[in-house]
Parts: sequence; C-alpha cells; structure tokens
Amino acid sequence: MSTERTTAEIMALLANNQTGEISPEDIRDAFATSHGGYAGLLLSIAGAPTTLPVSTTPAVITQYNIRSAQSVDANTGGCSADPATGIITIGQTGIYKVGFFCSSSIDANNRLGKFTPYINGSIGLVDVERAFSNANDVGSISFHGVVQYTAGDQIDMRVALNTGTATMTFVSLGFHLHRIG
Repeated sequence: MSTERTTAEIMALLANNQTGEISPEDIRDAFATSHGGYAGLLLSIAGAPTTLPVSTTPAVITQYNIRSAQSVDANTGGCSADPATGIITIGQTGIYKVGFFCSSSIDANNRLGKFTPYINGSIGLVDVERAFSNANDVGSISFHGVVQYTAGDQIDMRVALNTGTATMTFVSLGFHLHRIG
C-alpha cells in the first residue's frame, strides 16, 4: 500500500540514493503523491444519443454510460465515479481540476440551458449557459476550472432551462475531476 507524502518528505527520501535506501515503495509513493486522485464519466459513442427531460428545476445529468476512469485505492487518495447517479465522490481533501463537456440539442425553440456543478446537493460556484435557438440544432459547451473539495464531497452536474420544459438529447457527454494539489 502506498503512503501519501508531503513534497518535503519526498525530497528527503529521494535526495540521495548512494546508500541504496530508496525502495520501490518510496518511488511508488512519489508517483502516487504527484499524480493525485481522479475520476471520470462518459457517454460513449455506443450509448449515444440519449435523452433527459429538462425544465426550470435543475436535473441531475445521469446519461453517462461508462466510468472512464477512477482511482479508489490508497495509492492516490482516490475518487470514485458512478455512471448511474452521475456522482463523483472525492476521496481526499485537495485542489481539483474539474472538466465538463457535452454536445446536445432540445426539442424546443428559444431556450437557455444552464449547466452547473453541484456539491453535496447544493449549487456550485459557476455555471455555463447555452442558447438553444432552434429545436434539434446540436451545439456544444465545455468548461474547466480549479476548485477546492473536501474528502467525501459528492459532485454532480445539473442542467435547467430558463423557461418551459423540453427533452434534451445528448450526443456526447463527459465529466471528470483530477486532484492537482
């Protein structure tokens, strides 16, 4: 099992190996520490297209059909991803790079879609909006950011319309987190 170490601890271990004291476990610990925890969800080509009823109430996006990656072991402080719920659970407190993308359309005209990350069921700090001018026109959005999360936080993506209801069709979709500090 690997041990998460501070940068100073790694530097002390790896500074000099003339005596042969750097073990394979020390090297593994250095890699585990530098790579951080990660998790990702995708809608694969085989799973697309897929639909989600949307309205003015934010709906959790659960249209992912595969877990693209996750690290749940002690080597990386882990994150876990559940395609069925659309939730990525944070394994270790830290700073994370967050990314989301989708290509989608709706079956209604003149709507504004708001895509927002939620933390433990509460609205996050940012959102991305996309105008749906004509029914069934496919368009894309994406965003990336750096956010502080706490171990155990559950992160999901939600979408809401500015008015009315519609069916959103996703032709591509992805959501991922990677601990960077």
